[in-house]
Amino acid sequence: MTPSDFASRLCLRPFLTEPSSDYGRPKPDGRTIAKAAVLVPIIQREQGLTVLLTQRSMHLRHHPGQIAFPGGKHDETDFDLKATAYRESEEEIGLLAKNITPLGWLPDLHTISHFKMSPLVALITPNQLFVPNQAEVSEIFEVPLSYLLDRTHQFYLTPKLSNLPSKIHFIPFKNKLIWGATAAVLQKLIKHVE
Repeated sequence: MTPSDFASRLCLRPFLTEPSSDYGRPKPDGRTIAKAAVLVPIIQREQGLTVLLTQRSMHLRHHPGQIAFPGGKHDETDFDLKATAYRESEEEIGLLAKNITPLGWLPDLHTISHFKMSPLVALITPNQLFVPNQAEVSEIFEVPLSYLLDRTHQFYLTPKLSNLPSKIHFIPFKNKLIWGATAAVLQKLIKHVE
């Protein structure tokens, strides 16, 4: 699949031009929902399209060692959520805005840590050099899109969280386990591509 094939498949489904804006509303438990944005980087390689992921540094207070997309919490100085995704991607992996071609937003994802995460799918220039910010990222790696599209590589569990069943997706890849919000975003991407 070429980058243009990929982009045209995504355009077959409606994409939000900007994620919904019901942030700051209190939840029933009194907590407010914070904004976050991640970049879902798609890169054309010789063997086909890949999805770039990071592994969070082990010393981080929240989600140490987990697999994630570059991105994070919206800062009030960010013009919009696209700016958040771009800023965080440059801070975490050295991705320059000039090497990003945004394609559109996947549906928002509510996380158990009280964030509404907006995933921005984008094509990345293949010659971009990635440099992990060791304070946040221990490793940068890519997963072939073809691997992710093969549903035999996926499974999910439904544990109870706060006495409610919650579906948690898992995608093993080599010596990594992609799970939680990152795997859920990949599930949304796969549905759009299919």
